[in-house]
Amino acid sequence: MSEKVERYRRASATIDIETLAELRHPDYTCTYPQSGERFVGHENWAAAHQDYAARITAQNLDAATVKGGEQKTKVAATASGPFVSAPIIQVSDTGNLVVLEGSGAWPDGKSYHFVLILEYRDGLVWRETQYFAEPFEAPEWRGEFTEKDE
Repeated sequence: MSEKVERYRRASATIDIETLAELRHPDYTCTYPQSGERFVGHENWAAAHQDYAARITAQNLDAATVKGGEQKTKVAATASGPFVSAPIIQVSDTGNLVVLEGSGAWPDGKSYHFVLILEYRDGLVWRETQYFAEPFEAPEWRGEFTEKDE
């Protein structure tokens, strides 16, 4: 995982508003398609998230799987994060487009999977799209056609 992506990931996980401001483009927007929200500008995102960190407990980011092109590497990570517990992160980094996939827990303990899409412009995060989904049990009828994805 590139240093710029790792720094952004750590700042996002800990809601480090100052570091995120440094890493975001002046024309930054963040979209949550599932809730229909779009934050236009880092300041709006920061205002919505500044008190969130106070309401949540920090959890440890244990390990990440990093995938770039044909390479896939297991790495240890030590960031504390308000949302994350036991993640498995896949990272695909093509330079100006980065996709992170992982799992974690909300402050209430509910599990979720996420996809974070970062688009870079001038070396800074310009567009960010976040998808969150709760895990669900696969229907029995598909069992004969699938394998357990671990």
